[in-house]
Amino acid sequence: MHSPPAIPTLVQQAQAGSDQAFAELAQQFDVRLWRSALVMCRDEVSARDLVQETWLEAWKCLQRFDGRCQFSTWLHGILRHRYLKLVRRTARKPLVLIPSPVDDEPDPGQALPGAALERREMHTALRELLAVLPDEQRQVLELRFWANAALADIATALDCPEGTVKSRLHHGLKKLRNNPDCLNLLGSDGESGA
Repeated sequence: MHSPPAIPTLVQQAQAGSDQAFAELAQQFDVRLWRSALVMCRDEVSARDLVQETWLEAWKCLQRFDGRCQFSTWLHGILRHRYLKLVRRTARKPLVLIPSPVDDEPDPGQALPGAALERREMHTALRELLAVLPDEQRQVLELRFWANAALADIATALDCPEGTVKSRLHHGLKKLRNNPDCLNLLGSDGESGA
């Protein structure tokens, strides 16, 4: 069976005008964007609109993607930017970018099994803990631990030096570690098991 082209190849093909390559990129990243958007918006209609706006902007700005960060980090940066525009328009407080265990959840009428209930409670607790951090620290933690972005990619996405990213990460984790509610959620290195 033939394997799909690597992400950089698909990006180059899409930048050269290939609709098919862009469709393949969308197929590979749509679920991750959807989960992040659903957590931010907290409703499916707004989340779907946000993902569509993200893909439209990505298509329009594709020539500006220069490969200095991962394509997924770039997409999440667009998603977050579109969400913050929505927040400013509607004057809602930004939520935390933590993927929801959407695929693991049963229908609303069914009782949650123990592990799924525990995961949901952990995600809720993490959202609440991160919500008290300054925006700059929260953004770095979200990109680092839930978008799996490298420090250099975060620096590119947030348009700041890598040293600033490291400092924000350090101070954000320190604040979380000093919070007694955080002890059961974060390991000794501060990284979540989520």
